[in-house]
Order: sequence, then structure tokens, then C-alpha cells
Amino acid sequence: MPLRVTMIVTSPRVAPGILTAPAWDLLRQLPVLTASPAHPQLDALRAAGAAVTVITGEDSHRETADEKLAAWLSPHVPPDAARIAWLADPVAPSDLDRQLDRLAQTTPPDGDEAARDLIVDTLLATAELPGSALLDAVSVMDRLRSPGGCPWDAEQTHESLAPYLIEETYEAYQAIEDGDLDELREELGDVLMQVLFHARVAAERPEDPWDVDDVATGLAAKLIRRHPHVFADVIVDGSADVVTNWNAIKAEEKGRVSVTEGVALSQPALSLAAKLLRRASGIGVPLDVAVPVPVAATDQAVSGVEGALLSIVADVATTPLSSSDDAERAVGDLLFAAVAWARAGRVDPEQALRARARRFRDQLAAAEGAARADSAAPPDPLPAERWRTLWPSPSPPAG
Repeated sequence: MPLRVTMIVTSPRVAPGILTAPAWDLLRQLPVLTASPAHPQLDALRAAGAAVTVITGEDSHRETADEKLAAWLSPHVPPDAARIAWLADPVAPSDLDRQLDRLAQTTPPDGDEAARDLIVDTLLATAELPGSALLDAVSVMDRLRSPGGCPWDAEQTHESLAPYLIEETYEAYQAIEDGDLDELREELGDVLMQVLFHARVAAERPEDPWDVDDVATGLAAKLIRRHPHVFADVIVDGSADVVTNWNAIKAEEKGRVSVTEGVALSQPALSLAAKLLRRASGIGVPLDVAVPVPVAATDQAVSGVEGALLSIVADVATTPLSSSDDAERAVGDLLFAAVAWARAGRVDPEQALRARARRFRDQLAAAEGAARADSAAPPDPLPAERWRTLWPSPSPPAG
């Protein structure tokens, strides 16, 4: 008869003694073996009457062939015991833990169990709340910043880390654009790392320190305050009311006197312009005030933001590029009017320009490929006319 081993898998994120009922039933009935003398559940199990044997020393790091593992375990198993429980280390698995886990992944064919000396299955003994794995990430970050950790991580400051926060955010943004959800999961982990990193740096400040718990507590409190239709008795009629309430509550919390307060000036220019126009629209500022039509263009047939855009285009076309100040102002007016025009059409200008840039990237790569196939050698410059013949036609709009 084969020896049956049930691996008891616990989590260091769950308090000792907090196990599932099936796990407690099994641990009280079977002999329990472990190669982890510092297992966090050890004292709780013994206090509850479980018979736990700790395999220590060289034996706890024994590597042996899978087919010989049952014979090797036998001296540690009580006589006539056909089944035991194995308490796996939840933090640093031993060689025995890894071998047993590997065997647990290989289920024998039906009717073939008797041909094996060892049958291993797994029982998850602790149930975790959603989000509990975040504790692991916090613990790893603490280890990296602590003495004996990573020298590079220990040297970082809020200022040195700032570029990485932007870079990781853009990489997550690109994963969304690409529709690659597996990549998005990884990139969001990198964004989360930046949050944990900054919180850990702040926890080391000699004055007014704060840590990741303060960040999470503040976030939870903010979400509750700004969703009174969920956590209080406020009634809303659709998402527009939710946004209105959010902005009103936020303004009151921050004590702001202008809708321009709190707008991050470090964000990309198109996003900045769109944000300011959105804030202005929220207090009723019309587009013809935000983007006035130049006096010279008041007789045009097209009015409103379209008229402003057309007239500014004409103004830019006649502005000498040698006059840097005038050219910069004219181009700025043109881009700002384009953002206002996009807003009027409910188009995100940042996303629209990014999509256009991506289409250009595809066309450029295709033209380079055509040049290579035609024995040219990009990126060496080619005559302009040659590029015109190689350039692919734009794809038709979707739909």
C-alpha cells in the first residue's frame, strides 16, 4: 500500500491557528511532519494536540529520487501509518517541500495508485482575504531597503524615483492600448512597486514619517467620503451626478478657490490643455471665450471653435518661423484650439495624437521594410522622392 502524504499549505499572512476546518480535522487525526522548525503554525498545532515531528539538520535538505522518497520518509513515519500530513514552509520551502510539491502536481492514472510507493496531494489550510498578497510585496520592499538588502534600492530618494513612476505608468498605458492584459498585469505590478517604494522611503524620514498603511488608510477614507451615494444617504441620478459630487467634495476638502488648483502642470501638454478646458467647462465658461476667434477672422463663414481653429491655422501658416517667439505662440494657439475642437467632439486629444503617432510608426516601419527589400539600406537617408514611392497608403478608418 502506498504512503499517502497530504501537503498542508498555509500562508504567513494568516495568524497562527487560523486554519480551515478540514485542515484542523486532518492535522488532529494524522501524524504531522515538517522540515521547518520555525514554521509559524507550529506552536498553535502543538497547543491544539497535533503530533508534529520536525525533521532537522542534513535530513531536511535531502535530495533524493522521487521513487525513493517514500522509503526515505519511512523511518520518520509512525509504524503502520498509511497516511501523514506534511507541513510545508510558507516562506522558504525546503528541498523536501519542493519534491513533495512536484509529486503533488503529477496525478497518477486511474487504477495506477497501487503501483506507486508515494501518493501526494495538497490541502490549502488557510483562506485569505482579497488583497492579502499585498503584504508580501510590502515585506519584500522592506527587506530591500533594510540593512543587508539591496545597495541600489537603499540609495533611492523620492526625486531619483520620480522618472520611474512616469515610465512605469506609460508602460501600463501602452499595455492597455495594445490590448495585452497579461502585459498590463505585469506593468501594474511595476506601478505598485513604485507606490511601495515611495511609501518605504517616506517611512524612513526623521520628521513626519508616513508609510504604506497611511497611504492605504487615506485612500480608503477618501473613497468613502467621495462616494456618499454608496456609503451614506445621498441619491444620484447617473454618473454625471457622481462626478459633480466628487468635485464639490474635493473642492471643500482642499479649500480651493479656483478650478485651476490641483491641475498637475507636469502632465503632457495635450492632457494639461484638455484638463483646464474641462475645468473651465465645469463652471460654464463657453468655448468661444476659452478659444476666441481672432479679430481678422470674424467674417469667416465658420464660427465657434471650428472658426477659431481655421483662423489660427491660417495665422500659423503666415507666421515666419524665424520669429521664434511669435511662432511658438502661434503653434501654441493652434494646438490649444485643436484640443478645444477635440473636446467639442468628445475626443481625448492625447489618445487621438497617440493613435496617429502609432499609425505613423507603422507606416514608417513598413516603408523601411520596403526599402530594405529594394536593396536600400535604412536608416541611411534616401532621397525624398524615393520615400514618397515607398510610403504605404494610410489604412481606411475602422467601420
